[in-house]
Amino acid sequence: MYLVVLIGVSLVQKQKVVAVGQPQCFDNMCFTVTGVEEVKGFLIHDQRRLVRVTVRVTNRGRSAKSDGLMEAYLVDAQWRRWKESTGVNGVGLTAKVAAGDSVISQPVFKLAGDATGLKLVLTHGWKQSGVLVIGDSDSLLHRKTVVELGR
Repeated sequence: MYLVVLIGVSLVQKQKVVAVGQPQCFDNMCFTVTGVEEVKGFLIHDQRRLVRVTVRVTNRGRSAKSDGLMEAYLVDAQWRRWKESTGVNGVGLTAKVAAGDSVISQPVFKLAGDATGLKLVLTHGWKQSGVLVIGDSDSLLHRKTVVELGR
């Protein structure tokens, strides 16, 4: 019965949209998108482009902590999906943050040149307990919470 309710709620609940500058909190860790920019100067010959998203990661807890399950990806207006590019990022979203402190993470994404209506998704994926929590944006069949990037 619980699974039927979980799936029913997931299918009828509207997608949550978060604005740039508004934090998304997972327990004591909060992630706030503060900006987005095209990365100039990289040679990409296949009409793709690089986009860098600036995210402030804040630990509201009482001890140093990291959110090791945090993943980010971009989707566009056509719901095409791009994972974070490896090797061009500095501080990761899963970095350990001192209690009461913040760090800046700047994940970079390589996406199609025609991508518009970009949205960032922050998720724990299938590896966490929220997958079976009614109303959680990571729950089974639920529409993911997105940050509209205005590009």
